[in-house]
Amino acid sequence: MKKNLGHMLLEANLIDEIQMQIALEVQRKSGRRFGSTLVDLKFVDENVLAAFLSKQVDIPCVSLLNIAIPPRVISMVPGEMARRLNAVPFKMEGGALSVAMTDPTDINAVTEIEAHTGCPITPLIAPQSSIDKVILRYYDKRDPEDTLPSLKELGSLVEDLDPVEALRRILDRLDRVEAALRDLQAQVQQCTLSSKR
Repeated sequence: MKKNLGHMLLEANLIDEIQMQIALEVQRKSGRRFGSTLVDLKFVDENVLAAFLSKQVDIPCVSLLNIAIPPRVISMVPGEMARRLNAVPFKMEGGALSVAMTDPTDINAVTEIEAHTGCPITPLIAPQSSIDKVILRYYDKRDPEDTLPSLKELGSLVEDLDPVEALRRILDRLDRVEAALRDLQAQVQQCTLSSKR
């Protein structure tokens, strides 16, 4: 899929040829997935990549960050398997297990999860960072009964909200404008003092 994904992204003008070649080289050395490599290199935003893949392969994209996953559902896939396959179960509906994955076209991963759970799988696309957060929250926690997010996790959820990011960018711009105005005022004062001499 890495070659197909690269060509699809090229055709959509989401990356250029140089970025694709760099990502392929880094991917070969690291062994990571091509999409994850593009995101790591900051060539493509992971949410844009997830939405793009969703459209290309006609598989829905899911946001995991505000979903409370029932303990019986999360326990169907062991932590080791979730980490290795970048896949987390989040809902059981009509006998099928919904699984969020970074690459839902990975037939081997889907087959492995189906064999392990004994359930048909409905794969959905999710960004890598949200899968990482779910794995941290549900599999890497210290207290098995604690499925509520910590204050730190809630803080990171708030940071992921677009309005907060937009506000931060606005405040950053205002700080730059304020600094530019101070510089301009200093220059005007210098000019005024120079002209009085």
